[in-house]
Amino acid sequence: MMKKFTEQIRGAVRIELCGALPESVLNTCAVNGVMLWELECVDECTVRATVYEDQLKQLRLIAEKTMCEMTVISMRGGSRSRKLVKRRLWLLISAGLVGFLLCVSSLFIWEIDIRGCGRLNEGQVLRALADCGVEPGCFWPGMSADLVRSKMLTLLPELSWMTVNVSGSRAVVLVCERAEKPEIFDESLPRNIVAGKTGIISRVAVQSGKALVSRGQAVIEGEILVSGRVESITNPPRFVCARGQIMADTYYEICAACPEQLPIKGEQGGTRKKFALKIGQNRINLYFGSGKDIDGCDKIIKEYNLGIEGLFATPVSIVVEELVSREESTEIFSDEAGMKERLYEYLAASIDGEIISCGYSVCRESGVLYVTMSAHCFEDIAQISEITQYDGENLPS
Repeated sequence: MMKKFTEQIRGAVRIELCGALPESVLNTCAVNGVMLWELECVDECTVRATVYEDQLKQLRLIAEKTMCEMTVISMRGGSRSRKLVKRRLWLLISAGLVGFLLCVSSLFIWEIDIRGCGRLNEGQVLRALADCGVEPGCFWPGMSADLVRSKMLTLLPELSWMTVNVSGSRAVVLVCERAEKPEIFDESLPRNIVAGKTGIISRVAVQSGKALVSRGQAVIEGEILVSGRVESITNPPRFVCARGQIMADTYYEICAACPEQLPIKGEQGGTRKKFALKIGQNRINLYFGSGKDIDGCDKIIKEYNLGIEGLFATPVSIVVEELVSREESTEIFSDEAGMKERLYEYLAASIDGEIISCGYSVCRESGVLYVTMSAHCFEDIAQISEITQYDGENLPS
């Protein structure tokens, strides 16, 4: 390897010596310190060898003195390489400058990747990171990961822990959200059971407390069904946490509306593209007429960072805007059967029981389809409510 490098620097010339006594040339070269290698005997009068370019002139004089003819076969490295470098000097300077800029750019963060978000969205995490000094264009060697983590946990109490890993101008932010505390139901506190919905009582099953309603009685939303205040003949009133199941017949009327026709995008028409250059947060449009109206067109924006995805990023990006024109058309949008099905699913998911029967009425007016569902349900309407005061009597502490 070292020999090949030396040949590229000094230059290697493949020559051919032809004469009556070519061996005399070899002996003279050995005496005068001219290095020859890769010797090849072609015939009795011809020898081939390789010599350094800076010793070629000395070898030529030796060949003339020994009555031999020297012919150059090929050359590599040396002056040829220097001429090539001289012709490509500005190319090499540009490559070196680009390499230097990439090295300097790698000391700044240009891309932030957020991972692990659940209840928090990426925008909230990015705003908090910006308040901590972590944003595109910041100098990451001067950043303290421990300090950023402490500030982030203060700004976002929803976080359990977080860390920032920087690699090649990319900051990967790993967050772990704090688990929500479960709601603790304290059965020692006095509570009533009230009606969560209006209906007609069908069945009353009380485990603790005093029932205030009976089967066949109509109740309205918010009315007390089971009281947590239990009377005693020999002792003062006792307050408990009322528990039980109150089943009732409930009735619903739900209406849904939907336009019968809606404008939709038709077939694709012409397509044109616009290009822009984005350096940091500044954008340079490479086109004219950026303020023109583009109604009736789909605008698709793609941004390509001049880096290697997943490895490193640069502050320079190429933005491609594709404008696709489409013809407008209308389509029948209303679906009567689908609306009935969705109304039924919505009601079934919002009650704690079952749907006994239901009916539908359909009306069309001013291009709008109205579907109304009338339903009879059988469900549990019991709802827990804390007691703070009862008939002007304060509760015992």
